[in-house]
Formats: sequence, structure tokens, C-alpha cells
Amino acid sequence: MSALLVLSEDRIAREVERWQQINADEARWYRAWRRRCLLVGLRCGATYVVGGVLAWGSLAMTGDWAQIAFWGGLLLSNAGPVAFAYAFWMRESDIWN
Repeated sequence: MSALLVLSEDRIAREVERWQQINADEARWYRAWRRRCLLVGLRCGATYVVGGVLAWGSLAMTGDWAQIAFWGGLLLSNAGPVAFAYAFWMRESDIWN
């Protein structure tokens, strides 16, 4: 066997340990990423539901408050999840801390 292909036991142990650490770090990052995705999904869903409740609740109101509640609910249910998703994307891209 060529001398270039032979590694010492110490070097092999260091490489194995290094790759195990890299694999552990990647697994931890993916778990954290799934958690962040779940949280942004819950925030988007909650904002959408609250906006829908506000818009539907405006049907029982009269006057100016009905218009404010209706349009506020539509804005909240349609633009709220998009704003959360945009903020999530900016944080994940390290553009916005």
C-alpha cells in the first residue's frame, strides 16, 4: 500500500470525531429549523383565524365600527400571514436580525 494512503490511528480517530460532530450539528440545526417553521406556521394560522373572526364579527355590527372591523379583519387575515412569512424568510437569510 502506498504511504500516501495510510493514515495514523490518531488521525482516523480525529476525522471520525470531526464528522460525528458535524452530523450532530446538522441534526440540531434541522430540528431547530423545523421548530422555527412550525412556529411561523402557527403564527400565520392564528393571524389568519383572528382576522377571519374579526371580519365575520363585523357582520353583527352597525355603523362605522362595522366597516373598520370588516376591512381590518380582511387586512389582518390576508396580509398578516404574508408579513410573518416575509419576516421569517428575512431572518433565515440573515438579511434582517
